[in-house]
This record gives sequence, structure tokens and C-alpha cells, in this order.
Amino acid sequence: MVTEITKAQLLNIQLGRMKDKGTLKHTHVSLAKRNNCEKALDIVRVAREILGANGILDEYPVMRHSANLESVKTYEGTHEMHTLIIGNDITGIQAFN
Repeated sequence: MVTEITKAQLLNIQLGRMKDKGTLKHTHVSLAKRNNCEKALDIVRVAREILGANGILDEYPVMRHSANLESVKTYEGTHEMHTLIIGNDITGIQAFN
């Protein structure tokens, strides 16, 4: 878990540096949103599994985090939409109009 969280943080730090330099593109943001949201969801699922049945109780915040992350995945743009944006940048072929 710590490794994936650290990688996501480093990605965000690098994007901030790129923004400061004026080299950040919207596709970089899509890449970070797509990756970091997916990794966060993976981590919360592992946390729930570690806690077993307690992972679904109000006593632990795991399910609240899971619900929050699902909403972030939706309003920040779905994994598939970010994939199309990144694919367009890589190939130059637009998959949607």
C-alpha cells in the first residue's frame, strides 16, 4: 500500500513542477487522475480485505473511503474516458468526436 501511495504522491509532485514550468498538458492530468484514482481504489479494497468483516462496519472508515473514491472516479472522469484522452495524445487518433 505504501509503495503505491508514494508513487501517486510523486506523480502529483512532478505534475505540480511541470505546471510551474508551463510544460503540463491536459493529458498528463488525465494520466494522473486515471492512475491515482484506480490505485486508491485498489488500496481501499485491500484495506477492507485485511479488516475482514470489520472492514464493512461504521467502526472503521474503509467503506466511507471506498464510497468517496467511487464518487471521485465518477466526477473526475471515468477510467475509460481518461484512457481515450491518453490514447489520443499517444496515437493522434481521436476515438470520439
